[in-house]
Amino acid sequence: MPNEELHRATKRVIDTLEQLTAAPAQGMTLTELASALKAPKSSLFPIVHTLCELHMLSLNPDTGRYCIGYKAYEIGNVYLRRGGLTTDIQTQMHTIVEACGETCYFAQLVEGDVFYLYKVDSTEPVRSVVSPGQRLPAYATGIGKALLSGKSKDELKRLYPDGLKALTPNTITDIDRLSYQLDEIQRNGLAFECEESTQYIRCVAVPIRRDGGVIAAMSIAMPVFRYDPEKEALTIRLLREAQLRLEKLLKNADFNGIM
Repeated sequence: MPNEELHRATKRVIDTLEQLTAAPAQGMTLTELASALKAPKSSLFPIVHTLCELHMLSLNPDTGRYCIGYKAYEIGNVYLRRGGLTTDIQTQMHTIVEACGETCYFAQLVEGDVFYLYKVDSTEPVRSVVSPGQRLPAYATGIGKALLSGKSKDELKRLYPDGLKALTPNTITDIDRLSYQLDEIQRNGLAFECEESTQYIRCVAVPIRRDGGVIAAMSIAMPVFRYDPEKEALTIRLLREAQLRLEKLLKNADFNGIM
């Protein structure tokens, strides 16, 4: 088989996994998957069948829907354990959650999206529901704006050639306004978001820098009804303390992440 054909086949497998990663929790049928990938069902069936046999995907026989399997989860966990800083990062996150009672996230930037790496949940029944492994447009989230801080307007246009699409009525859709906010974050080191990615949720975030560049970000997210001046002040203090500790550790650490 020619190398070009081998590459196409490999890409089809990766496209299948990525499509199902972004799919709703109930998964997708073969017909829906074929439509999303613009591929014939006849060429997709042996791929999904093989991935199911290898437990990279799972099939619900009652609904005929495919979802990501446990082997993919195992591979993801191996990735998350890389770099030797996982324990330090999560220790800081647990400290934050214990102090403020709200959900803490750690993420990196991937192709204009926030890629959520770690999460420590609030113990409150009403809390943020974004999970590790999910991606959201960076411009619509506090942690994403922290990741984008330092980007020029031209860089933003390259990241978002189709413009900024609204996730909620509060999402920023004007690139000039976004650029202004990012300049403010660059100056004061704090990013704020109120119901721009998820209604009734707001967050505060800080960029994590190494050698002058933003390599990650950390945020605290909470329902709007628990956000008040006292909680904001506590949130800012906890994030700045964690930021200083992590940036100090990162100076001499091997943290490649997904960069």
